[in-house]
Order: sequence, then C-alpha cells, then structure tokens
Amino acid sequence: MKEMAVYGKGGIGKSTVSANISAALATLGRHVLQIGCDPKHDSTRLLMHGRDITTALDYIRRTNPQDYKIEDILFTGYKKVGCVEAGGPEPGVGCAGRGIITTFELLDSFKIKERYDAIIYDVLGDVVCGGFAVPIRREYAEAVFIVTSGEFMSLYAANNILRGIRNYDGETQHRVAGLIYNSRNVEDEDERVELFARAVDLPVLIKVPRSDSFAQAEAAGVTVVEYGRDQALVRLFMGFAQRVNEGVPLHEAKPLTDEELERALLRPGAENVVRSAESVSGEREEQAEAQPSIDLADPNRCYSKNLLRGEPLHGCAFNGACTVASQVRDAVVLAHSPVSCIYISGQTISSPGRRGIYERGILMPSAIAPNLASTEMTETDLIFGGTKKLFSTVERIKRTKPKAIIIVSACPAGIIGDDIDKAKALAEPDMPVITLKADGNMSGDYLQGMLMSYTTLARQIIKKDVPAEKNTVNIVFEKIIVKDTDRNYAFVKGVLDRLGVRINCRFLYDTSFESLQNFCAAELNLLAYGDYTGRLLQDFLEKEYGAKFFGQEFPVGLDETEEWVRALAAHFGKPEEGERILAEQRAAYAGEIEKLRPALSGKKLMIITYNHELDWILRPAMDAGAVPVKICVLAYSQDEGFRTKLKLGCPVEEEYDREKRAADVAKYEPDILLSNYASSVAGEAEVSDTIPMCPDVGPGAGLALLRRWARMLELNIKEGWRADEGLFRKYYS
Repeated sequence: MKEMAVYGKGGIGKSTVSANISAALATLGRHVLQIGCDPKHDSTRLLMHGRDITTALDYIRRTNPQDYKIEDILFTGYKKVGCVEAGGPEPGVGCAGRGIITTFELLDSFKIKERYDAIIYDVLGDVVCGGFAVPIRREYAEAVFIVTSGEFMSLYAANNILRGIRNYDGETQHRVAGLIYNSRNVEDEDERVELFARAVDLPVLIKVPRSDSFAQAEAAGVTVVEYGRDQALVRLFMGFAQRVNEGVPLHEAKPLTDEELERALLRPGAENVVRSAESVSGEREEQAEAQPSIDLADPNRCYSKNLLRGEPLHGCAFNGACTVASQVRDAVVLAHSPVSCIYISGQTISSPGRRGIYERGILMPSAIAPNLASTEMTETDLIFGGTKKLFSTVERIKRTKPKAIIIVSACPAGIIGDDIDKAKALAEPDMPVITLKADGNMSGDYLQGMLMSYTTLARQIIKKDVPAEKNTVNIVFEKIIVKDTDRNYAFVKGVLDRLGVRINCRFLYDTSFESLQNFCAAELNLLAYGDYTGRLLQDFLEKEYGAKFFGQEFPVGLDETEEWVRALAAHFGKPEEGERILAEQRAAYAGEIEKLRPALSGKKLMIITYNHELDWILRPAMDAGAVPVKICVLAYSQDEGFRTKLKLGCPVEEEYDREKRAADVAKYEPDILLSNYASSVAGEAEVSDTIPMCPDVGPGAGLALLRRWARMLELNIKEGWRADEGLFRKYYS
C-alpha cells in the first residue's frame, strides 16, 4: 500500500494523526512523503519540528515557471519524511481546491512520487469536491482512511467523504480502509462511532485516546512518536503502521442518506439500521436527477428554451452575453476571463463580418472590430483570486475614456467566486461600470447569455424618466450575426424616412450608450423578429418600461410588407404615402415573378429547415408556378410551431427526423431541394440550395433565391459534375 489519503472534518485532529502515522511508518523504514492539502498548511509542522515551510502555491505565485526547483517546496523532516504543503489563497478569495490541483500537477511534473514508497495525503474533509477530491481519484490514493470522533458533525463529514468516494468508485472499486477514531471523550461517543461503523459496514482500525501527551508533544514541535514519553501512544501508532505495512483490507464506500444517518445516531433503535443496495441506488438516482440551482420561477428573469425544458445547452452564456454587450459601440466590454475566452467570443462576433466583406463585399462595422478586452486571468488568478487584476484592468481602460465599461464574467471567475460587482466602485459620473454575471455556461446557453445581456444592460442603463418624443421609434431585437441585418435596417429606415419617423435606439444592435439611456424617448417600438426570443424581449420591455409595441414584426415577403407598411403609415398619419410605397413594391415584385415563371413553373419543391415561417419563400415560389411537395421542419432552440397563411396542399412534418430525408427525397423526387445545411442527398435533386435562417426584410424576400434556382435550371450545371462523378467512379473508386 503506497498512496494513502487521510480525510476528516476540519479540526478533528487529522493532521496530528497523519503526522504520527508518517513518523511511525518512517521508523519502520519506509520512505515516506506527506502532502498537506489543507489551506491552513499545518499538516507537516510537527514533522518539521514546528517549522513553517514554503507552500507550493506561494512558490508558484512568485516564481517564474522556468525557475521551478523541487527542492524549493520539498522539505525533509523527522526520519527523512518528505514534507510538502499545498497552501491556499487568502480566505474569501480565489479557489483553494484549484490550488491543490495545481500543486499536484507541479509534483507530477517532477515525478516526485517515484522517490517514495509511502505517500500520505492529508486532506480537508468538510468539502469533498473540486481540488479537495483529487486525492481520492484512482490515480492517487489506493486507500482512504477517515478520521472521526463520536460527535455528530464529525460523523456527518465522514459520511460525506464516503459519498464522494462512492461517486468516484461506484460499486466496483473498494478503496476505503476504515475509520480512525480520534476520541473527544464526549458522552456515548464509543457507542455512536460503533453504530456508524456498523451502518456503513467499515471497521474501526484504531481508537486514539484523548491525551495531554499530544499537547505536550505539540508544544515541543514534534509528534508523539518522536516525543516518546507516552509509550502507550507510541505503541498504538507503531502497531497501526505495522498493519498498514502488512496491508489492511479495503472496503466499498456505503454512505448513508441524511435520514439514515440521523436514525442511526440520534434516534432510538439505531442499532438496527441496515444500509441497503436499493437505498444506495436510489440516492444516486436522486442526485442524478437534481435540477440546476437556477431559479426558473424568478419573475425578474427571461429564460432560454434550453433552460426551461432541460434541453442540451447550445453554446455558452458568456459568449452570448459578450455578443450582445459589444453592440454598445462606444463602451468597452471587459471579459473577466482568460484571454482564450474573449478570443472565442471575438471570433464569434467578427466571423459574419469577415465572411460578409470577403465573400459578398458587405460591410458590417460592428462585427469587424468588436470592442472587447480581457483581464487575461491566469492559473495564479484562479487560485488566489482575480479581483486585483480586474480592478487594475478597469483603471487602465478608464484612461481610454469610453462611455461605459461593461464587465462580463466567464466560467473561471464564476467558479472561484470573484465578485465583479465590486468593480462598480471604480465608476465615475460620466463613465459607469456595468456588470453582467454570465459566469460562462454556468448560467445557461448562448441564448440565455443574450437574454441576460439584454435585460441586465437595460436595467443598468435605460433611464425611465425620459419624456417620449412624437414620430420616433426604437427597433428591438435585430439579429446580430445575420449578414443582411444592415440591409434590412436600410429598408426599414427608408420606409420610416418617407413617413417622417426618426429612429431613436436600436435595441440592441450597433447602438450608442446615450441612445440606450434614452430608450424611453421613443413613442413606439418596432420588433424585428417575433420568435421566442423576440416575444420574451417585448414582454420584458412592456412590463419594465411601459414600452408600446407596433402590432407586427418586420415584414418578410410581399403580403407581410403590405400589411406592415399600411398599418405603420396609418399609425403615423401618412396613409397616402404608405399606398405610394406599396404600389412601387407591388410593381417591382410582379415584374420579377414574370421573369422567373418560365424556369420554375411546375417544378417540385421540398424543404428541410429549422425555419418555422416559410411564406417568404413559398409565396413567390408558388406565384412563379413551383409546387411544394413536402415541408420538413426540424426542432430549433430559438423557435417552435410552424406558421403559414398559405394553402400549401402538401404535408408539413414538424420535429422532423433528418434521417428520413433520403427516403423522402426518393419518394417525392423534388426538382428543388432546400435546407439550412449542406445535404448528403443533395445530388438527388435537380437544384439543391441553402436557405438563410433569417430572411431579408421586405417584399423581395425569397426572390434572390428564386433567381438563383432559375439560373441553375437554365444552365443545367448539374450534368457537368454528374459526368465527372461517373469518370471518378470508373477510374478511381
């Protein structure tokens, strides 16, 4: 038995017991290494004759990694016992558990375990999670000893340790050596320890009596084994060390439920408690079904479909929050994160902008150079806390004079508990500090991060006492990463300009801090998209700010555009101008359809899509003579419920299984096959094309696609690659 972990409640005497076991094993000739895994870093003090040694984490914090030397953190104590202390951050900051992981990684890099034939990990047992659970992983401890007294909270901690081991090992691994009973001389203590041991089916390996000899030895800065004045205690530890040398049997971890623990220790008849396999299995199932800590009933928050329905998360809340926050173009979005996190977010935000300008010549200014910065958290910050680095980064950004600083927390900051709200104290009258606790994906998925950003920025920035101005509107929920968002905005703005209406704020797309502050100045709000997210935002803005919304979202296709323009013109008292706009649009649409009809008339159309509204494609396709044969709607995280105003005359299948597409293509033999993604069965249709998740706004939506299909049909370009395919199969396959 080489590697042993000694766990126990804080203050139970675990370090004293561990040090005496190490001393006894060394006396028997073993080459012993003791690693203290408690932030108090006092595990090896008695082996070092009262000397405090440099902790691994203090060493890591002040030393360049290129200069690491094992002798700077490995010390030699009584009987040449190797002594290492992990250490930890200041109380209340950072993550001591992460510090233990870092310490173990450093020791592994030096291959320190190869130098010793007995290793004892002395571990805080109140919290069996994160780094504190590392020693019970199978690559470390072969055996686990649990130090306990007969006090209820000590036994409660022992039971929690068994739960941790059970979660790692299940029923197949047996690594629990037994209990080390460190007596406190409380009433009925022997009986309670015996009852607990019987209930969890573990032996009590030794009973360490309460003795003044421990205090006397500690005053001398040594273990009782070295002190030698209490021979009974020396014999106790030496006998235990001999048993360890010979090898003690290992047992399965069989923790009790809380109710069973109370019944075993606090209620009459406890001696009859039996731990059943069904109880163990039921407890595991209960833990597995535990819900997230997020309060889904909170009326002050908006939730993504993924969180509400327990679906798999799509993306990261931190990424979604940064994407939305970056749309306040004169603010700086400061990610309290490692630099890699903000790099990924920057790529997400700028990707459509780069693709647009390189492939289509479309300029999306807000996506080309997002206003992002990072505190660039490192391993040291994860251990010792990153608040100081956050403060210094905020002070550095303030010198650039942004309108505001928006701080978004990533996973590492949330895990170690850095409170980004403290940075609000650094705000100035003309430079507020806004905080957004996304905490990576701990808060949910990408959409949840977007919703958090929308609502949090609104609550911290929008002024409610701004008087409304006539003939002004806000635009709400334009899609940030859609390539045609600016083109759609140009269409809407063109209509509003002709109606004499000013755009006050774009919530939240390529906007300014001041316009967001003055959101309430608009008399009317235009919702760009009425999907799940758009409806949530509308409800939020109506309830929080009394915002009045126009009855229709941005129009897509001819029919919706006619309704939208006519109603908007009536609202602002310009019905005649509205009709002139519509007459121009109808004429342009009719001319396009006439040009397309010869190529598309009678062509069979099949669609496999995430889009839940398709009239913008179906109406012009049917006007041009195409015939829909089947509409296949896939499950989509941001919308639900297929919607149409057309009489399609073909089947519509929702929650479509894409594995059926090959069979359906063979059945319906479409001339035109549409999907949002590249299809493996695309070659079975005369024309295969991809459709955008978010179509263009206006009467011409879909016409660009129809023009492409007509051109492909006229050129008959499929035959060329079909011939190439035949040649490839003949000569190379």
